[in-house]
Amino acid sequence: MRKKVFVPLLLILFLITVGLLYWYYLSPPAAFPEQEEIKATLNDPYNRVGIAEIQDTIFLDDKHVYIPFITEEEGHGISFWEWEKHEWQLSSYSTGSTPQIWKIDADDPSSHYIMWNFHPENNLDYLTLYLIKERGFSVSEGKHHYGPGIQMDFRTEVGERSYGYTAIPSEWQEYMEAENNMMAAMVPDSFFADFFPPPQHYFGWQSTGTDGSTEYPSYPNNNGFGRGGSSTEQLRFLGENDIFQ
Repeated sequence: MRKKVFVPLLLILFLITVGLLYWYYLSPPAAFPEQEEIKATLNDPYNRVGIAEIQDTIFLDDKHVYIPFITEEEGHGISFWEWEKHEWQLSSYSTGSTPQIWKIDADDPSSHYIMWNFHPENNLDYLTLYLIKERGFSVSEGKHHYGPGIQMDFRTEVGERSYGYTAIPSEWQEYMEAENNMMAAMVPDSFFADFFPPPQHYFGWQSTGTDGSTEYPSYPNNNGFGRGGSSTEQLRFLGENDIFQ
């Protein structure tokens, strides 16, 4: 008798658990929040952004959204939102306007995007974005190892809007996938995955104004603040001495 009751009860608990896991992690995203709700989240006492205007709502896929905005002090910022644990969450934001990369899937470079939002008074014409690996030299077990430097770049127009974004080019994706595979081969045992060495490259940027100048675009100021998730990374501003001509 006890067995006849226990088995159906166990089956019901199993189905409830599966249903809850699907609802929590796998169910399709709900409608994205209205602008007033977005503003309220960014303006709340924890974030204290001071939103004046939401400029756009850009879906990178069905679970990741990029929102550029303007603050009450004319700061131009960016924010990243993602559908996680059955709700839309603010994962990262910055009131500074300089470029950031969002690695939606850290292991898949085709899901990496670079975003920016510059004040129009900077009169920018285009950005030049870089992936750089410094050359290196090391000696291990009596063997000398030399790693050549790598520099890849591409240009993207700023256009009439203050904000924009771009996926990283296919050549960068191929290089990053090769580097990821090389790093994985260096640590073949998954037990040591936490000791996985970080990538050896970094990302950088330069800007060129409509007058041809390449100085750092600082109007009105870039003393912004923000909160970054582990999947975002600030790009380095590069001077003329930081790149190979």
